[in-house]
Amino acid sequence: MRVAGVILWIIGVLLLAVGGFMLVKEKLFLLNAEQATATVTGNDRYTYESSEHGTQDYYCTDFQFQTKDGRSVSFQESDQNANQADCGDLDAPPDYQTGQQVLVSYDPRDPANTAQIPKAVKLDYAGGVIVLVFGFVGILVGLVLFWISLARSRRTR
Repeated sequence: MRVAGVILWIIGVLLLAVGGFMLVKEKLFLLNAEQATATVTGNDRYTYESSEHGTQDYYCTDFQFQTKDGRSVSFQESDQNANQADCGDLDAPPDYQTGQQVLVSYDPRDPANTAQIPKAVKLDYAGGVIVLVFGFVGILVGLVLFWISLARSRRTR
């Protein structure tokens, strides 16, 4: 049980480090990012097929904005991670309507690959917080297991 406690504690510390890195990275991005107003230019429909749920559709929204130096940038909300989870929910209407204006944050050095809409920022922060919570739980459970093991070994002496 002592070894399990130490292993859980180490995993917890590693998860805390990863979660902290994720939050700091996003915070630094937002501190250095420029903002612009993006216009929704369309919603692309994709199909997701699974043996469990069958065929389901989801939408990824296309955006366009002008950088402060006048460059026109187009991106799709799934471009950041090339993942359906960054788009709309399965079998739900699009999150944004064509013509809608949305605030976008971007790194001026690479606006096309760093543009983030508010939904993506929330997902990045949520991911970091979830990893931090698992890290704290791992540390606590690891310490409890270690202390229980230590107390048992002292009682048997």
